[in-house]
Amino acid sequence: MSHRSEIVFEVQRDVVLTVETEDEPVAEVRSRSAILDHVVASGARLRRKALPLQVRDTIATLVAEEMRPGDLLPSEMDFAKRLVVSRSTVREAMKLLEQEGLVETHRGTGRYATAASGLHPVRPMTKFESITKMLAELGYETTTKVVSVTLRESTVSEQQAFEMGSGSQVVETRRLREYQGSPCVYSVNVLDPRTLSGDLTDIDWSDSVVSILELMGHEITASSARISVASEPLESHVVADIGLHVGPWLMVNEQCVTRLGRCVLMSYDYHLGSMFSFSVIRRREEEFDLSATD
Repeated sequence: MSHRSEIVFEVQRDVVLTVETEDEPVAEVRSRSAILDHVVASGARLRRKALPLQVRDTIATLVAEEMRPGDLLPSEMDFAKRLVVSRSTVREAMKLLEQEGLVETHRGTGRYATAASGLHPVRPMTKFESITKMLAELGYETTTKVVSVTLRESTVSEQQAFEMGSGSQVVETRRLREYQGSPCVYSVNVLDPRTLSGDLTDIDWSDSVVSILELMGHEITASSARISVASEPLESHVVADIGLHVGPWLMVNEQCVTRLGRCVLMSYDYHLGSMFSFSVIRRREEEFDLSATD
């Protein structure tokens, strides 16, 4: 018998981290000017992404690598000069870091690195990435079997998510990824056909659905994910596709949106529990206190 128990949290997953640095050890840097010099000297590169998010990623990497909890961050003006952006952009980036608990502001003295800034979760759940990219980064060479691609009538929840009328149709794909001949990921993706161009049969559905949507002008920037655990996928036809004796599964149900907030993908991805894990940072809601002791 199948059963599922819901984990008690939901997460917002952001676009993949886009800061890249050379794989070389970094000498400990303590002064403000030296810290900022490292931002440029380390080879950090900013790719396509909203500018405040790029700056947020750069500063977060800097704080994690070069600072300790309680260290004072350089000023907004210092960051703006070195990163060649406006102070308002730096301010927006700092607000994001504060919301994530990585930076704490103290009126009159400045911003400080928090204890959370020094934590380095492996594969953080808040990082959005396609399954194709995740498998590649984990070193799994997998094969993809496209089980089905169908055009069917939408459900009420799909109509609400995609903002479509009653009786509208959606595209549903079912795909099975195997590693060394054994199932490792089973994916059910639901798409708004208005986001797709051309005939469905002309699309290579063995490719990343996230990449397919991006090529058609719909870049996913964030998602809301619900995580649950099942001994096996509950749908009988899914069990038939992957076999009865595989599991347990970590099921990630996501609604993925573009930068403008348009939902373009609903996914139900079953990850084999013995091969995948995700991390989160948990912290108390109390304010950061520089004078606190352990």
